[in-house]
Amino acid sequence: MTSTSTRPAWGSRFNRFTMRLLKIGIIGLLLLVLAMEMVSHAPERKPPIFSWVAWVEVAVSLFVIFVYFWYQPGRKRWIAAASIASLVATVLDLFYDQGIRGVGTAELLALGLLMLFAVRHWDAPPGRWVAYATGAAAMLIGVARLYGNELQDAAIGGTLLTGMALTTVIGFGSYLRSMDKLRRETQEEVRQAERLELAREMHDFVAHHVTGMVVLAQAAQVTNTDPKQAFADIEEAGLAALTSMRRMVKMLRNDDAGAGTNPLGDLAQIEDLVERFNREGTDTTCFISPELAGSTVAPEIAATAHRIVREALTNVRKHARGATRVRVVVAAASGNGLEVSVRDDGRAARGRLADSGGGLGLLGLGERVEAVGGQLRAQPRPEGGWETAAWLPRAAAEAQPQH
Repeated sequence: MTSTSTRPAWGSRFNRFTMRLLKIGIIGLLLLVLAMEMVSHAPERKPPIFSWVAWVEVAVSLFVIFVYFWYQPGRKRWIAAASIASLVATVLDLFYDQGIRGVGTAELLALGLLMLFAVRHWDAPPGRWVAYATGAAAMLIGVARLYGNELQDAAIGGTLLTGMALTTVIGFGSYLRSMDKLRRETQEEVRQAERLELAREMHDFVAHHVTGMVVLAQAAQVTNTDPKQAFADIEEAGLAALTSMRRMVKMLRNDDAGAGTNPLGDLAQIEDLVERFNREGTDTTCFISPELAGSTVAPEIAATAHRIVREALTNVRKHARGATRVRVVVAAASGNGLEVSVRDDGRAARGRLADSGGGLGLLGLGERVEAVGGQLRAQPRPEGGWETAAWLPRAAAEAQPQH
């Protein structure tokens, strides 16, 4: 378990280290290009270090590189500031020509990287205009670098090349944006599925306790039960229902509730479940195989077994007329699994209580059993009564959906 659980953490750390190393390498390359631009010059021209305009462009280039290095998702205001500063510096270079080749290649490359972020986080504040401003700043630098070039074809070709490179960046940013959207939608679907599952669990909890309260109230009307004892039993069932409901509602409100948070019981709590059912007037016995105790059964399998028993006992109350005996068995089965069975000797019920949501519990129960790789059957017994039984795998590794 230790080696399996640590792999994702080490993988995540390695990915973060790789991305950080890549960003440092890109920053180093941009700074090297900027330094080379400041000292390189044509034979008939002075190097840019002798131009105050070039130093303004260097300051702007460093600012753009700084924004790229410290950028965090959604902070597009810094991209907007870098784009506006770049536009101002480039216009200044175009109108104040000192006969010295300008500086801007490193700035152009950094703006291309910021353009990727601006498109990827398209809807982040201050708005979509940031992407247009960044694109305009990058294109203007490309034009400025070729301004006054004696070779007209080279100037046109360079402009087209800059536009194509910018289009490629926009396309890749759009792809990343679509992947981010797909990831968010998938996460929302998973969260919604978990909430629907919890809602089904709430049905089982509430139906179990409320149906017990109804049965207790009906029994008190037709028997000579002590009213104080009857009310005490109803109060206990009501408090249990409220506790279960509060727990489920709390989980439904918790956005961070993961799949590992399980509101259900385990094998040890099945006996308590049967004992409560037995106190309500039906002769109920329970047998749990000793070899299933301890850690031989995965928690999600034990929780599913608990739910099977709870749903079956709820159905006995609602649908089994005249049931006098209920037998609950949780035993080891072939194929490294376990079998959970609940059998009664009652007859099919009729009336309002039988029609209040019949079938919904078994439908949700079937989905849960199949989700952990098990098989469920619910059918009449040949000798009379009803049987709800399921085969479940013991190990968590085997608890996978079957296709």
